Amino acid sequence: MASRKRTEASHRVTMKDVARHAGVSQPTVSFVLNDRRDVSIAADTRARVLESAKELNFQPNRAAQSLRSNRSYTVGVIADRLVSQPYAGHIVLGVQQAVQEAGYVCFVVETAQTSDGGRAAVANLVQQGVAGLIYAAPGPEDVTPVAGVDDVPTVFVNCFPPDGAPAVTVLADEYQGGYDVAAAVFAAGHTDVAFLGGPEDDYACRERKRGFDEAAAGAGIPSDAVPVRFGTYQVGSGYDLAMEFLAEDPPTALVCGNDRMAVGALMAAQSLGLRCPEDISIVGFDDQPDLADQMHPPLTTVALPHQQMGFDAGSLLLAAIHEPGRHLVPCEYVPRSSLSTPRTTLDPQESE
Repeated sequence: MASRKRTEASHRVTMKDVARHAGVSQPTVSFVLNDRRDVSIAADTRARVLESAKELNFQPNRAAQSLRSNRSYTVGVIADRLVSQPYAGHIVLGVQQAVQEAGYVCFVVETAQTSDGGRAAVANLVQQGVAGLIYAAPGPEDVTPVAGVDDVPTVFVNCFPPDGAPAVTVLADEYQGGYDVAAAVFAAGHTDVAFLGGPEDDYACRERKRGFDEAAAGAGIPSDAVPVRFGTYQVGSGYDLAMEFLAEDPPTALVCGNDRMAVGALMAAQSLGLRCPEDISIVGFDDQPDLADQMHPPLTTVALPHQQMGFDAGSLLLAAIHEPGRHLVPCEYVPRSSLSTPRTTLDPQESE
């Protein structure tokens, strides 16, 4: 009896089994499971085959399918410093979710700290056959694709090819995120606001600042009335820039280029005896895990949609048509207690 159970458990369900269960021919099962739309199959027959495959837990043999159709079911993800990032790494998870739903698998090549930038690994991956390549980076920046693979479908996510080369590109809508968080600051009643950005020539900084300027204009605040400083996205930079604003006649709110800069700004405020948000409101960008929601007070910020960006990149790669262009994924405004209405008067006890 035990031997019989082991035999049954080890039996791999085949298309012949599905055909027998559904009461159709094996070629019909093949056409349905391979989504052959060029073959006319009745809707009820198609539904019956799919239900039988589900009931029998049929798992397609992708290796055999690849040999028969000369089609690869592998997607290569070319990651540059991505897997070491606690939140940008969700891009890979999103890609996996998209392609696995279509029956594909991911192969990740990390190019950081390799002598040739991962070129040999990518070339080997392409030689073995891939359905396409996805280039990914921890932040929006130029990424140079590996030479000699121009005929392989390619998508860039959270990065773009150099020199504005046409490509299918998926990016976070940094402008919209910058607008939303700044609009929340102005809607809270702040008019005396300073902007602490990352590097001035950085794509994300430019777009976030553009959104900030648009929100300021909507609040009736001229852009030249807002003090602006640019830094390095690091905690120390946020601290130093904030000290410039806070030491004398501090504004009522600081809009920071990212969460790490916001941490530095909060440290600067506390070193001067200023309370957040009672004396000054501070907002960031990124919603970095284990940081933004762990601050005291928790940080109002904008969440970057890394997982959705990866999912969209995987979906676009497997699409039948690959039209070059930028696909922007919305960011989510995350309200927390580091933002409140501006303090306009002293408490009665403090004025005594």
